[in-house]
Amino acid sequence: MDHKSAAELFSSFVDGEIADAAKDDLSRHLAVCIQCRTDLEEFRRAVGGLGSLKHAAPESFLPQIQKQIFLRSRGRFFAQRWRLFGRVPFEWVSLAMIIAMLVYYILHLRGAPTGVRPAP
Repeated sequence: MDHKSAAELFSSFVDGEIADAAKDDLSRHLAVCIQCRTDLEEFRRAVGGLGSLKHAAPESFLPQIQKQIFLRSRGRFFAQRWRLFGRVPFEWVSLAMIIAMLVYYILHLRGAPTGVRPAP
């Protein structure tokens, strides 16, 4: 087992959701690899640190993040929408175009000749 495949198993190993065969392979690798043991301990500390967070994010957190994204993207994201209905999904526009083409086709056929008369 290499370092990358061992690191991919850390989350399920810590959560106790790892298959027995994979657990045995990882345990054997951890017994001989000090780098992976160190990485696993750092992973456990990080997960434990996240579990100790008790405060919710302040109300201004999301708007501040959106503002930073807006400024860094030069207005491409989170810009004020001037449209009446906001963003119109592409599927709705496509459906409206298909209906418009169908109506035009039906109206156009109504005025077209329906048969050919022989010349006198």
